[in-house]
Amino acid sequence: MSPDREAAIERALFLDDLELELTGGCGHCGLEADMMCAACERCNCDRHDQCTRPAQPAHA
Repeated sequence: MSPDREAAIERALFLDDLELELTGGCGHCGLEADMMCAACERCNCDRHDQCTRPAQPAHA
């Protein structure tokens, strides 16, 4: 892969991560704001030991 192509890919990834951060998401783990834990609003980068998530409905 050419250095120019690698640089373009790096810029695109950086901008994608930055957009997530600026809109309330997490660029590191790739979650948008509405994908955060519904109970504590934390992303996959954080431990959720103190989170009391609502029970998931059973699927029939």
